[in-house]
Amino acid sequence: MTDGGDPGVCDECVEACWLACCCAFFLDAIGGKALTRVACALVAFAVLAVGVTLLARHHVYRPPLGVTVEDAALARLALADRNATATALAYDVSLAVALHNHHWLRRALHTAPLDAELLFAGARFARVELAGKGAAVRAGNSEAYRAVAAADRAGVALGSAGVAEFVRESTAGVFRLELKVVGELRFPPGRHLQRLDAVCPLELPLSTATSPATFRKVKCAVFTS
Repeated sequence: MTDGGDPGVCDECVEACWLACCCAFFLDAIGGKALTRVACALVAFAVLAVGVTLLARHHVYRPPLGVTVEDAALARLALADRNATATALAYDVSLAVALHNHHWLRRALHTAPLDAELLFAGARFARVELAGKGAAVRAGNSEAYRAVAAADRAGVALGSAGVAEFVRESTAGVFRLELKVVGELRFPPGRHLQRLDAVCPLELPLSTATSPATFRKVKCAVFTS
């Protein structure tokens, strides 16, 4: 699956170099005047400058990695236990998360597992691995990872306010969850390790086999360091 990247930037740089070389070769072949050569060189330089500027802007303003939630379904989310000191949730969530490598020359290599964390009201209740250490995303491409997180009883620190919010959303039939995607990558042959943290807001109704819920792709906020 291809993310789209920005191949036009590279093409403009190649075209600029081609123009500079062809211009110089043509004038040498016909013995052009010095003034004409200077003018041609200035035009070629201007085109090259535009190409370099576009390339720099591409890398400065566009993060090298992107994350989207391609699909998510909530088959179960309920209070499994509640007392004065603890709260537990029962859940069943399926996810399809895509990692997009915007670098058009280098692959992105996972140097640590890529994990997904699910939170309700700021409290984490599930964590599942999306990709293992050593997996890679080809240059200018994307990889979609699928996972299921499920438990009959998982302790979660919701607090009284969190429990009250859970009851409200359960009554409404739509749960507002937060998905965090965390990992670490590098772009060989480079050795710099890049920490990946992505935050994805999700609004999920309960879904069943007979009544599946529709889902719109979510673009996540990505933070790298």
